[in-house]
Amino acid sequence: MSAGALLAVGLCLGFGALSLQRERAARAGELADRYVETARLINDEVGERLELINAMPAACSPEEVAALRALVLGARFIKTAARLDDGRVVCSSVGGPVDPPVEAPRVDLIGRNGRRISLAVPQPGVPGSRLMVFREGEAMVSVHGRAFVDAVDPRLDFALVVDNGEAARVMFTNTASLQGLERLPRGESALTFNGRAYEVRCTLPYTGCIVADLRESPSLWDSRTLPEMIGLGLLLGLTGGFAFSAFLGRSRSLSRQLMLAMRGGELRVVYQPIVRLSDRRRVGAEALLRWTDATGKRVSPDAFISEAERNGMIGQVTRFVISRVLEDLGDELRRRPDFQVTVNVSADDLLDGGFLPYLSARLQAARLPACSIGLELTERTTDNSRELSRAIARVREAGHKVYIDDFGTDYSSLSYLSRLRVDAIKINRTFMQALHDQSDQDTIAPQIVVMAEVLGLTMVVEGVEEEQQAAYFHTLAPDALAQGWLFGKPLDARQLFMS
Repeated sequence: MSAGALLAVGLCLGFGALSLQRERAARAGELADRYVETARLINDEVGERLELINAMPAACSPEEVAALRALVLGARFIKTAARLDDGRVVCSSVGGPVDPPVEAPRVDLIGRNGRRISLAVPQPGVPGSRLMVFREGEAMVSVHGRAFVDAVDPRLDFALVVDNGEAARVMFTNTASLQGLERLPRGESALTFNGRAYEVRCTLPYTGCIVADLRESPSLWDSRTLPEMIGLGLLLGLTGGFAFSAFLGRSRSLSRQLMLAMRGGELRVVYQPIVRLSDRRRVGAEALLRWTDATGKRVSPDAFISEAERNGMIGQVTRFVISRVLEDLGDELRRRPDFQVTVNVSADDLLDGGFLPYLSARLQAARLPACSIGLELTERTTDNSRELSRAIARVREAGHKVYIDDFGTDYSSLSYLSRLRVDAIKINRTFMQALHDQSDQDTIAPQIVVMAEVLGLTMVVEGVEEEQQAAYFHTLAPDALAQGWLFGKPLDARQLFMS
């Protein structure tokens, strides 16, 4: 290769690197701006509810309890609302009057507006769940402990920082490279820390900031400068090398392995029975995807489902499960019109305009009614709630029941359920552990049952392993359904109807 060609290659690579660096900063800034927008929505809702509670009469009457619950019902992010008296909780949207009153959580932060904030407050009756609590005057509200963290795009390395003007305090970070950050530049939208460039965006009311950079550098194959790079690469005869390297990188990824597993028969569907608590009769089953790779090693569903969601493959995975369920159980479901198999879906599935037509066509080909397949949506879904509620309405109109899966540990609230308008909730298995670790009075399961009854929802209790647990929930909700090892472990299709 001539000296001129080598110079051209160098210029090409240099120009490409500079362009990608700028694009990286722009993408990170755009995603940080989105976080700030959501954080402001949370902050605004918190402030409005605190102001309304402070304006209420200081008496925990049935009318005030109803008003507190109405505040939660009409909120998007608020989980609980309460009124204080001399720093103690005396009235709550969850249980009504609190007698004797309990001390409010310890204050971890005080904002410039005097609002007191408590971090990682344990949620009574829900092991492992944490709340973020806000206090102002005699009012107190809570949001999910990860509400702000989960608002951050997963493509970012980031830190959430509270800055009081003198020092910065890192409240949460997902990268070691931002630990030790103690100061943010005044009025600047970028900083360099530990040799790495980050974008900075702040919300004024809480002086809360996000410091962020893309987790992975965009490659030339994803870059907006790709056409120029390809053209120049063709001239320099380098395209083949770049393409081969990209292919090797992709072939080693979990996404690529998952795609090959779907084609190669490494994935299988098993079915965990769902019973009616009143008579223990099997009325349905949940379809669960399992992956055993070519070496005989089991791959965690949490790992490969998360990977599929991150890389836009979840729709293919969902369609794979639906196809396999109808192949496995089509004949049995035609003989049992009251038996329903539930399939886990993501918000992306429901928002995909092609999903419902696909499902309807497959059911029609299998000569099965829509009610044979129910859809389980994870509770973690909170974005695009308006569009999602419309999508859920379309699915229900088509004849499918929609369940909120793992309810009770993430963003559960009256407002969440009333906004999405589903058919049923599945109570997270952590409540079974709560019955071991705490007294019956310490669990919030009764409040969830009341919530379900008020909204006319079917309730499915997950993770039931002992008779004591089944008896407790049968007493609480006689019409509830349940699943767990007490009633049957996940089974192959041929075993599901054998007993």
